[in-house]
Amino acid sequence: MKRASLLIFSVLFALCGLNAQTVVLNEDFSGITDSNTVSIANSLDQYMQTTGWTGDWIYPSSGKVRVGKSAEGGFIMTPALDLSGNNGGFAVSFDIKAWNNDQTRIFVEVNGVDHLVDGLSTTQFTTFNLVFTGGTSATTVKFKSYQATKARFFIDNIVITSQTAGPDTAGPVISNIVPDDNSLTVTFNEPLDQASAETVGNYSMDNNISVTAASLNGSVVTLSISPALTEGNSYTLIVNNIADILGNVMSPDTLTFTYGVDPEFQVANIAALRAKWTDPLDIDGTHFGNDVYKLTGNVIITGINDSYRHQIFIQDATGAIVIDDQNNLITSALETGDEITNIYGKLTDYYGLLQFAVAESYNEAAISIYNDVTPLTVTLSDLQDVSYMNEHQCELLRMEGVVINPLTASTFENGKKYTLTQNGQTGNGLWTHFYNVEGITGSPIPTSAVNLTGVNKISYGEYFLIPRVGADLGTGLPQYLTENDVVIYPNPVSDQLTVSLRTNAFQVTNMAVYDMNGKLLLTQAVNDNQITMSTSKLATGNYFLRLSDGKLSMTTKFVKR
Repeated sequence: MKRASLLIFSVLFALCGLNAQTVVLNEDFSGITDSNTVSIANSLDQYMQTTGWTGDWIYPSSGKVRVGKSAEGGFIMTPALDLSGNNGGFAVSFDIKAWNNDQTRIFVEVNGVDHLVDGLSTTQFTTFNLVFTGGTSATTVKFKSYQATKARFFIDNIVITSQTAGPDTAGPVISNIVPDDNSLTVTFNEPLDQASAETVGNYSMDNNISVTAASLNGSVVTLSISPALTEGNSYTLIVNNIADILGNVMSPDTLTFTYGVDPEFQVANIAALRAKWTDPLDIDGTHFGNDVYKLTGNVIITGINDSYRHQIFIQDATGAIVIDDQNNLITSALETGDEITNIYGKLTDYYGLLQFAVAESYNEAAISIYNDVTPLTVTLSDLQDVSYMNEHQCELLRMEGVVINPLTASTFENGKKYTLTQNGQTGNGLWTHFYNVEGITGSPIPTSAVNLTGVNKISYGEYFLIPRVGADLGTGLPQYLTENDVVIYPNPVSDQLTVSLRTNAFQVTNMAVYDMNGKLLLTQAVNDNQITMSTSKLATGNYFLRLSDGKLSMTTKFVKR
């Protein structure tokens, strides 16, 4: 999987070749008036790209501008500037801080090339100074941000200076580096000389990493490296003797970065992931975490809600959490029962619900399929106990012998909350939040007591069981069998497997055997509650056994020896 990195590096922008400077733009945004030497209209509308932005951007009383939008791509751009001095050599100074404590990736774009100002997470303004060479006579400078959830920042005191005369004598410098398993993409501040840029000997790395090839595209060099980088390790790249297209040779430049997610931010299970959020859950607001975590343990998908932010509920032996994938970064064809691992994301408190917001693309296939999770049996009284339910957020729940109280119709409606009655107690408990799921919307509300199954989710301080499919709404049949309902023997098995059911509520009509990759190997029709199947042709190993009555099913595992 191609992974982006949390980069930790320092880039030295040397002021080589720039001597006496002339102020080209000086914008302090005070009262939205201009004190720069190039005419800019009093309104920022001429150079703020406001299409699709949200919120208020101009703060004249405090003399600053908030830039951004709720998804990726917020930016502010200067008008065209005359930066012809020193063949386009100029310096940019600006004050900037993150919005709402979020870590925001800030870039300064000049002539289509991004220059990274990374890792802003401070509530105080910080001054950055960047130096560029080799620009053009008419140049716009764009300040922009990219972040999966809130690409916003505050900016103030933009000062751009340029030398009025003199040749470009400064060598190139590195402005950004993006590592992948077997490659590094290195961006310089100006176009490079091809011969020097593609000379492998001009690059070296520590940790016994070798640079085996270098390919230039304008100002971007792609380095092939061997062996592959190890996630969580720090590496140093040393670059020397690279020249720009005018022949100016760079000084040695050293960059240190951490590839992927540091071990400190890798967690083995859902309980460890949830423990990373140390603040109390807040039912009155949303709070965003800054750190990217990698969930390295295997988890089972217990529900998928494609119609609302592509939410995926996952669970393991230690707990459960909901994956929030509103940007559809998970592109794998995943289904309920799939086992997955190695998910990258940030924690978010969404009105009392702890979520895992996907931070990196995920296109891995399931480790295994058809994994059933036995739900936690709770009562209606348990569901009203917020403290208890906080410990079981997003888990798969089961409630037995409850009556569903209709609203205005005798059939289930989209996105409605229903009260339940159990043992004489009535309270909130059912939410048809998985909109338009076949078998739920429009289906009759049962008039007698039923068993319910669903994932656990909070809304305005109250917990609800959310059914995922029609069968969750209680036909009277259990969707999941317990260890007391089914016996498989012998296990491990040699030649013949016997399955014995101890319940009459689940009439098996078909059984199937799958390998650990989900490939169907054997299938057999069934018409009895004691079933035998020949396993003599199976190789030694672990297998899934799937029992089905045509509507409901359960899966267990066995070993062939």
